[in-house]
Amino acid sequence: MSDSQDYLKYMNQGNYALALTLIDQELAKNPEDPYLIYNFAICCFQTQNFKKTVVVLDRILEVYPSFIETDNVYRLKVFALIELKEWNEAESLILDRLKIALEDPRLLSFLAHIYEYTHRLDEAVEIHRRLLRANPDYKNSLNSLGYLLALKKNLTPAEKKEAIDSLKKALEMDPGNPAYLDSFGYFLQTMGKSEDAWKAYRKALQKNPNHPVLLERIKNLRK
Repeated sequence: MSDSQDYLKYMNQGNYALALTLIDQELAKNPEDPYLIYNFAICCFQTQNFKKTVVVLDRILEVYPSFIETDNVYRLKVFALIELKEWNEAESLILDRLKIALEDPRLLSFLAHIYEYTHRLDEAVEIHRRLLRANPDYKNSLNSLGYLLALKKNLTPAEKKEAIDSLKKALEMDPGNPAYLDSFGYFLQTMGKSEDAWKAYRKALQKNPNHPVLLERIKNLRK
């Protein structure tokens, strides 16, 4: 790796602050290099400067419309908008991109996330079903589908089966995942199976002992 690409080494190490400084130095010498600008945007995102991320990505989209990483530019912009809770702008951008990238799983996952956080649970559920029709082993959608169904009241027998089957399959694929264990525990809790829920939460806490959501769930379960 040349000295001028040391920033990539630090990005790979997760030291985005130092990488950002090195890229800034490189941009002073090569201000029109779209790869440098894109990596600058990634470092802005990873250092939680989401507004700057959007500004930099917009420049790439305007000045370099044929940039080979354009799909990733759009995905990163959507992610930054979500972090900024700019739900409407993020949703609009996703829907526009899906006209081109018809079944992009990352864009669809972002869309489901937006629907969940804007309290459109039925729409979020349908997006995860859509993802699973394309890829039945898509773990995050298996988990999310089960969890979102658990949030609904008065589940039908078919929905209960769909939820438990999805959550069990996610855990079969990744048995130690604390997020999946949390979802499974929450579903069990909503079904009135407090002891089984407690076991799932406890196992999740062994993997992530300070997670505030898990701690709150156990606190409420024991009331």
